[in-house]
Amino acid sequence: MAGFYGQFKTSMDDSGRFALPAKLRSVSGQSKKSQLSGELVLTKGLEGCLSLYPKGEWDSVQSRLSALNFTKRDFRFFSRWFYSSAAQMTPDRSGRMVIPAHLIAEAGLKKELLIIGVNRWVEIWNPERYEYYLKQFSGSFEEVAERLFSGDEPRPE
Repeated sequence: MAGFYGQFKTSMDDSGRFALPAKLRSVSGQSKKSQLSGELVLTKGLEGCLSLYPKGEWDSVQSRLSALNFTKRDFRFFSRWFYSSAAQMTPDRSGRMVIPAHLIAEAGLKKELLIIGVNRWVEIWNPERYEYYLKQFSGSFEEVAERLFSGDEPRPE
């Protein structure tokens, strides 16, 4: 399966409508169909963005969350926050969608948007908020890479 990558600037109109970048819409899954056509789910993401999930990835996230213990307070809080923010989306033939007002407010979105591919999903950012987020990790890209790829993970055989 091909993943989403890259960053793209686009704009949102007064009604919250924007177009998904064509390069992201061309990413196909196992069925050779675009992963960003048909049913998608948009919800509050982490660190102040919105996360857009193709149906298969959304199903996977739901499966992982469903396996957690509902008696845990953190699970209930996260589930309420995550699912209550979610909106089912279907882009039109030109890849245009309307972001619900509550999600625009949640992510602090304005006219200019930054769309980034994050392998299995797509994130929608206020460009200034994204810059601020990146500055929080300034100078530590190599340190994070070392921690993630330190050899602690089992290697494929």
